[in-house]
Amino acid sequence: MFNRLYSLLITLTFVIPSYAKFLVEPGFNAYSGQFKVAEETGDFQGNTFGLNLGYLGANFMIGLSFETGKYSYDKNVTDNNTSKFDGGGVGGFVGFYFWDRIKVWTGYLNSTLEPVNNNNERYFGQHVSYGLGYRLLDGLMLNIYEFKNQFTQLESDITGKTGGLENVIKTRGAQVSLSYILLFN
Repeated sequence: MFNRLYSLLITLTFVIPSYAKFLVEPGFNAYSGQFKVAEETGDFQGNTFGLNLGYLGANFMIGLSFETGKYSYDKNVTDNNTSKFDGGGVGGFVGFYFWDRIKVWTGYLNSTLEPVNNNNERYFGQHVSYGLGYRLLDGLMLNIYEFKNQFTQLESDITGKTGGLENVIKTRGAQVSLSYILLFN
């Protein structure tokens, strides 16, 4: 039974025409926003490089997101007096692409922050975003996002333990990016 079903699925995969194309979208992102840790608030900025890999159908897109970069806060946000971090994340996105020009999507990343002055610690969080993109020319896209991020866990290489944070690091803000969409059949 399962062998026939499996054979049928493989046959249909190669026989039925597909409208989906493989999507590769590298990009440069500029973050700007506010943070809150306990009663402390302030601003932060960041620059990251990102890569989206996925499928683009007639109007639907879905895939994986990867991001890495540097963040700078205007105040110390951790117990070890750190305001500069390396960070990034891995996650997914889902969205829509219209008129070969406009994209609308939402995304989620398992995010990390690692203090520049102490790479024995890492903060883990959840990054949620939604955005709008406009194709300027060829595959060049101008994207505007709104995001929220909440770092809730701390991992220490010294103790080998991961635990919850007493004071969660919350961020929110906007992000502007330039990306380039490459499509492969």
